[in-house]
Amino acid sequence: MKYISVVVPEEIDRELRFACADQATTKSRLVRKLIEDYLEEWRKEFEKKGSLPLDEETKSE
Repeated sequence: MKYISVVVPEEIDRELRFACADQATTKSRLVRKLIEDYLEEWRKEFEKKGSLPLDEETKSE
């Protein structure tokens, strides 16, 4: 796995902590899941536009 750092306003950090407590998870797990969900939706939209899937574009280079 790779590490990334994200700087967020205090309000978002507070809400994130509350969401993590509510879901009994860590900030890392919740943020990772949110990113995965976002990228899955983005990938679907990207492919709808007629673009090659990312792994296909990489193979053709």
